[in-house]
Amino acid sequence: MKITLSAYILTGFMLLTCVTQSDAEEARSWTNNNGKVILAQLVEVNDGKATLLKGRNSYSLDIDVLSFEDQEYIEQWVSRKTQSLEKPLNEQELQVSKKGKLLYETDFVNNDGWRVSSGEWVCQDNEISATQDPEKKHQAHMVIKNPKPVNVIIECEIYIGDGNSVEFTIDDAPRKLGRIALNPTTFKGMQTHRTKDHVIEKMFTNVATAIERDKWHQVTIEMIGNQIVGSFKNHTVSSIDDIWDGKPKRLGLLVNAGPAKFRNFKMWEALPKE
Repeated sequence: MKITLSAYILTGFMLLTCVTQSDAEEARSWTNNNGKVILAQLVEVNDGKATLLKGRNSYSLDIDVLSFEDQEYIEQWVSRKTQSLEKPLNEQELQVSKKGKLLYETDFVNNDGWRVSSGEWVCQDNEISATQDPEKKHQAHMVIKNPKPVNVIIECEIYIGDGNSVEFTIDDAPRKLGRIALNPTTFKGMQTHRTKDHVIEKMFTNVATAIERDKWHQVTIEMIGNQIVGSFKNHTVSSIDDIWDGKPKRLGLLVNAGPAKFRNFKMWEALPKE
């Protein structure tokens, strides 16, 4: 059997922080027609070639020199990844804005502008998985500085898994953080302000709703002027506050406990809804 693929690329693995081979999923034995065996992970299939990752080294092999079992595995792997990419979740209806131009999108593969602040982050199969530091107990937090989250619509799919919660964070000023948070029982919008002496939390909206674990969910966040609206399923959380107005410094993704995952992240220009 011979598998031939077009120039369509399926990228399956990239690290934002260092992980060991034991952290990689689906490492297996690969055999070529000369009987040579390598223990590695399949990370990419492109134009009749398979890229295998072993430790920090990658190898590009013609698919038709691999064993029949290896070629079957590749065929199933491609089918699984293609189905995942071709079935996006239903978009949430926009509440207070409409889409302008697409400002930014990422599949998390090439670490394009994201910076890890804390926790363990691993990119695989066009998804990024996060777990808080098991020793320091710090939340897993990753941020992007550009584009600035001013008058934007953010779309992203989340997967809570064993995580306690996932959050989208906005830094407006030192020690001041706006948060759209989801956990298995609650969808909420809030603000955290750390002063010299204590932490002040301000709740904007708190909606009780069951959020299934081990399932992908679509979240949409509209930020326009000093207003923010988060949409999940048939629920919305909203507020009008100065934390959203002006020029926030950066957007972040945050995970408590973990693992939890993110994928299909896009940021659009938010225009006033007519």
